[in-house]
Amino acid sequence: MLKQIAPYIGPLIILAVLAWRSSRAMKGRAVKPWQLWIRPALISLFMAVALASAPLPNLFGLVLYAVAAAAGLGLGYLLARHQELTLDPVSHKIISKTSPIGVILFIALFAARYAFKMMVSGGRAPDKLMAHSGQIALYTDVGLLFLLALVSAQAWEIWRRTRPLVAEKAARLAKMASE
Repeated sequence: MLKQIAPYIGPLIILAVLAWRSSRAMKGRAVKPWQLWIRPALISLFMAVALASAPLPNLFGLVLYAVAAAAGLGLGYLLARHQELTLDPVSHKIISKTSPIGVILFIALFAARYAFKMMVSGGRAPDKLMAHSGQIALYTDVGLLFLLALVSAQAWEIWRRTRPLVAEKAARLAKMASE
């Protein structure tokens, strides 16, 4: 019985952790707009190191790169649009709260990815699927590009949406200083 449910234990644990972290994100956390560039920069650095020794992709690889970048940009924008940004009147910090729509979208995409993987594998355990192919590097590079596009789009959209809040914060602080 354990062998039958073993392939599902890992993804269920990951889904539980994602749900827990997402519920915490719905409560709100401070956003520092001047630090939003750090995650995309670090991912870009890691990606540059990973791609430094990779062979140039063929036409199929370039199409995969384009699709991954477009999908990452779109999903990153969509996830960032579903974050509620407010200016705390007491601490004057910008607070970001993930909306339930963003949480549901993220968890649904993860679940859909796992379900698709299980359909493709016919329900076999992941260790039975290890293909010894040169395409594995291409697919991991595509995943890195998707992640970079997603994180970059999120950072850009959140930065863009915090501009009015930063101006409001400056106005509030200037008003407090003049009183």
